[in-house]
Amino acid sequence: MDLLLLEKALLGLFAAVTLAIVVSKLRGKHFKLPPGPFPVPVFGNWLQVGDDLNHRNLTALAKRFGDILLLRMGVRNLVVVSSPELAREVLHAQGVEFGSRTRNVVFDIFTGKGQDMVFTVYGDHWRKMRRIMTVPFFTNKVVQQNRQGWEEEAQQVVEDVKRDPKAATKGIVLRRRLQLMMYNNMYRIMFDYRFPGMDDPLFNKLKAANGERSRLAQSFEYNYGDFIPILRPFLRGYLKKCQDLKDSRLKLFNDHFVAEKRKKMEELGSKMELKCAIDHILDAERRGEINYDNVLYIVENINVAVCKAAYASKSWAGMGPCTLSKMTASEKISSPTLTREEQTTIPKTKVTRTEEYVYLCHCCVDEGD
Repeated sequence: MDLLLLEKALLGLFAAVTLAIVVSKLRGKHFKLPPGPFPVPVFGNWLQVGDDLNHRNLTALAKRFGDILLLRMGVRNLVVVSSPELAREVLHAQGVEFGSRTRNVVFDIFTGKGQDMVFTVYGDHWRKMRRIMTVPFFTNKVVQQNRQGWEEEAQQVVEDVKRDPKAATKGIVLRRRLQLMMYNNMYRIMFDYRFPGMDDPLFNKLKAANGERSRLAQSFEYNYGDFIPILRPFLRGYLKKCQDLKDSRLKLFNDHFVAEKRKKMEELGSKMELKCAIDHILDAERRGEINYDNVLYIVENINVAVCKAAYASKSWAGMGPCTLSKMTASEKISSPTLTREEQTTIPKTKVTRTEEYVYLCHCCVDEGD
């Protein structure tokens, strides 16, 4: 009896929602919208296209419906453009209207509802954040100041590989070592800090927390609650997991990197020498341009960027087997693989720093890592 009553209640709820949507469509304003797959009530096109909106699937849809098409994903309407002219119209001619990134329930948690730079609303605050970030990150002076450090990190990776006897015979896995290199490159710019090695507890703690953040934010597990708000109560466990992770990551950033710098900034004020990026950001907070939450969420953004850069470097490392050879730098870049003989042969000739670095980026990544 209880199951029958529950079934009737759910059917009644579904019918009421469907009727409400139909009435709102009939009474609402009618706009000339792009073509697209026929939507079903409540779910729209979600059941038809699923979560996997990769470029191949979108290309297939564009061939059916044209260079501009509409996908209704629950309550969200997504417009897809597939031509250079339309892309220019959206991104350039109407850049102000389309400048803000769309947020969802999970990104609202990780970014404090847009208190960072990446997901903040395009406007005065975004321009202020961009100006603050330009000086410590995006100038030629920053490149020249950090160039030596980047070269040292790359050289250190090469030396570590040379010291491992397996590099000349069986081959080694480079993923984690390249990840450490990318973290050190970014943390040198951000905090004037480097991690001593892959076994460093703080490095591994940060790597695990950042990796979990990327997994939760990019998962398809929460799309149903984002597309159909009536189903959002079923996301409570997932959203709590996101909230707990966000709190622990911000505390980690604050306790190990930001709080000490901020205390020094409070003591010295304008007399403090601005050596690294966090000094510039905290100086902007001292002047009242941003608040402390903005500072922590900027650090959050930088750590996400580190994850993406590390992922790209690991993909780059999958170009071929991990051994030294007598091939030239250009040949190494163009060759996807080396022979087994080359894999087990160490060159007798001296290898320059440039050639060593190309060799490093040409190494194979073992799928078992």
